Amino acid sequence: MPVGELVHETFRSFVARQFGTAGRAWLESLPKTLATVAAEWDLELGTELHGGVLACVLEARTALGEEVVLKVAGPWDRPRDEIACLRRWGGRGAPRLIHADPYRGAFLLERIRPATVATDATADEVARLIGLLHTDPADAVPPLGEVVRARIEQAVAQGRAAPEQAAKALASVERLEGEAAEPVLLHGDLDDRNLLRCSMRGLVAIDPLPAVGDAAYDAAYWAHANRRPGKRERIEAIARALGADAGHIRRWGAVVAVHG
Repeated sequence: MPVGELVHETFRSFVARQFGTAGRAWLESLPKTLATVAAEWDLELGTELHGGVLACVLEARTALGEEVVLKVAGPWDRPRDEIACLRRWGGRGAPRLIHADPYRGAFLLERIRPATVATDATADEVARLIGLLHTDPADAVPPLGEVVRARIEQAVAQGRAAPEQAAKALASVERLEGEAAEPVLLHGDLDDRNLLRCSMRGLVAIDPLPAVGDAAYDAAYWAHANRRPGKRERIEAIARALGADAGHIRRWGAVVAVHG
């Protein structure tokens, strides 16, 4: 299949609608980028893997026959941060990073199988995963407060949060930053859709929006951002599994509820 036909029209339409002129310019350059990295990394490209909205994600195969995933992020995404944290994790709790080209926003990952979305993940499973992901901070990954403030502002700009909700959430962030313990590397988007079952390693996390900060944030994100009932019960369960303060996780959860 020609490289230009690999990207589904649904993704093209979303990018053009969401990011306007910049999105259309990136889409025009995408076939060349895909062809270049495929040649450099000796890949046979497959079809698009649906679900992502910030990057083009394709299945691929290496010259040795290994199933892999090629991800090319748009200029609105944070590929350098994602590459930095994937390197730091080294395949622990996340896909193994095989190649990376930060300049083009392209990176090659191992293919997770069976890759079923873990909507049934238990608090104990998520706590074990969080323990793998929460390493020492990676270089140049931004602080959590900066990331969260930007997400709250974006939620207001997009009409997903009222200004008064945002003001309350921003005040909470100030207080929570004062309560935080030693900062760790955070996944930053630990929603159900980013938790996959791996036949070799159990639960793994994909598509991070990394930050450096309070470990309770990832726990709160899992409890609040998966769009299912029972948030209070999940907060209590993940707090027990982590040996953490449920009230502190709950306060971060109220922030996540505004921007997530």
